[in-house]
Amino acid sequence: MSSSRSSDDGINRAWLTRWQEHNIGWHHQEFNEHLLNHWSSISVPRGSTLFVPLCGKSRDMLWLHEQGYNILGVELSPLAVSAFFEENQLTPSRSQKGAFESWQAGGFEILCGDIFKLERSHLAHVAAVYDRASLVALNPEQRKQYAALLQSSLPANTQVLLVAMDYPQAEMAGPPYSVPGKEVSKLFANYFSVSQLDSLDLMRDSDRYRDKGLSSLRENIYKLQKNAD
Repeated sequence: MSSSRSSDDGINRAWLTRWQEHNIGWHHQEFNEHLLNHWSSISVPRGSTLFVPLCGKSRDMLWLHEQGYNILGVELSPLAVSAFFEENQLTPSRSQKGAFESWQAGGFEILCGDIFKLERSHLAHVAAVYDRASLVALNPEQRKQYAALLQSSLPANTQVLLVAMDYPQAEMAGPPYSVPGKEVSKLFANYFSVSQLDSLDLMRDSDRYRDKGLSSLRENIYKLQKNAD
């Protein structure tokens, strides 16, 4: 087994353990403000399928569904998948789709398994992607794998709303990791058009991050659009 595969297995175990211990401080009950403020920049028709990578039990999926979209998520932890359906009073059907167990109900489908085992067929009908907490949850090597996955598996012209953090990585251990604009461009610019929609200074209105030892922290919001194949 390669050292990279061993490292990934260790990260996966750590993620599953956090759900088992309910150590999920990143989960928010309210809808994400960047989704509310910037989803209008993503122009796909109602009835389209939206992909939410590393979705957990995010309530943002509910808001997106309320806008008229079908939701396709992928999540490693079966506890998170089960919690999403239970907390929203949905009774899913379950079936096997390749390396994943598919949970489906009420316009939502969540594939439970390792995101890096996704195949092009899983994402063939995706029109847009909402990534609030996926890229920043991955270490540098995994981020390269993730960008390659989106490049190889998403249909041409797929649009992506991406939220990323930018802070001095030496001042705080991830995840969430710092993924500055230069890295976003390096990861995606060869296969996607990349435009920055907004940049927010999170240090301005809160001492929370100073208490963590950070000297600066920005959240940057991007729109990506996959080039024609």
